[in-house]
Amino acid sequence: MVTGTALSGVRVIDLAEVWAGPFGACLLADMGADVVKVESFPRRSLTRPLVPDARVADGPGPVYERVDSQIQGNRNKRHIAIDFRSEGGAGILRRLLRWGDVIIEGFAAGTIDRAGFGWEAVHGINPRISMISMPAWGVRGPYRGYVALGSSIDAHVGHVSLRGVPGGAVEDVPGGFHTDATSPIEVVFAALAALNRRERTGEGSFIDLSQAEGFAWALAGSLAEWEIAGRVPEPLGNRDPHVVPHGCYPSAVPEQWVVVCAETDAQWAGLAEALGHPEWAEDGHAWASAAGRLRAREEIDRAIAAFTSARAQADSADDLQSRGVIAAPVAAPSALLPSPQLQHRGWFQPVDQPYFGTRLFPGFLWQMAPDPPEYERPSGLIGEHNRDVLSGLGYGEGEIRALEEAYAIGDRYDAETEARLGA
Repeated sequence: MVTGTALSGVRVIDLAEVWAGPFGACLLADMGADVVKVESFPRRSLTRPLVPDARVADGPGPVYERVDSQIQGNRNKRHIAIDFRSEGGAGILRRLLRWGDVIIEGFAAGTIDRAGFGWEAVHGINPRISMISMPAWGVRGPYRGYVALGSSIDAHVGHVSLRGVPGGAVEDVPGGFHTDATSPIEVVFAALAALNRRERTGEGSFIDLSQAEGFAWALAGSLAEWEIAGRVPEPLGNRDPHVVPHGCYPSAVPEQWVVVCAETDAQWAGLAEALGHPEWAEDGHAWASAAGRLRAREEIDRAIAAFTSARAQADSADDLQSRGVIAAPVAAPSALLPSPQLQHRGWFQPVDQPYFGTRLFPGFLWQMAPDPPEYERPSGLIGEHNRDVLSGLGYGEGEIRALEEAYAIGDRYDAETEARLGA
């Protein structure tokens, strides 16, 4: 557990997989919560393959210890691996529930209930614990049992249909996993709200967190356009239906781009000056008003493209920013590491990761004073903290060995054991 930070003393059980739930638990751990990551055994977690694929980094050690999302989303946690379908594993989970303040799970709706750990059972074991269930569609409704990944939620709420270019085919829209980024923040908010309520009532809460409903709020403007105006929103590429200019423009270097936007008349005046036509922002000119610029979208886009295509992307962005215009280079992920802004803030954290040595890893979502988030430990190996956690729950060494021999807990994956035990 990280000491001396905002959530020191809060105990969290993380049963979620992949990214949305685990990263939400990770954010709680960053703030000092003692998070126990419960991975399945002998069935592998979805982020623990045995055979290399696109997620697996080169290097020594087992394949399932070299997965990017596993390493990125599980820092500052203690890792155990149990089979809670077994008597021994279920007993461990019951002890964890008596220990914990919050449990997070993201199975398809009904799965955790069939395993004997639905809300009624959890509340009966520990009336003070709160439970966050975050299946894609929530725990009630006709879709409650559907399985999902971020891309299917993205499609369901209408985001895919909005992300293409005008006249483009929906099937050409790149896949997205936006709820993997939005849901972790919802997990943190829900956990803090439940903990605050417990301070007043003494009892835990059940949070039905539908990832689809949470992400639908990101599309509130598009929903309102249909509900209020009766218009079906269409894909606009990088354009905005209400703001001109708003786009992505070429630079002097092929395949390097810069985004430019002028939301206000003052920003438009700065842009017009940069383009060499300050008169475009003067009273009486057809483009001086937002309505006039909307009618001249194509002409304005051509003028900006002529300006940016004669310069390096950073030069265009710096020039426009100096005039109060919204502009930024379109950066490749590799450009984040040398970013002077992120370097200045110390965002990348050096971490000694097993099998990789010291590497730079993405930092925290926010800074906080006087108790900043800390990077205490890297993502754990499978079952790395079995003994530490179980001994803290009151298990003796002999009991732990018996659980290992019964395959109720483990610290390595292999196909033979997985097949033999019917995982």
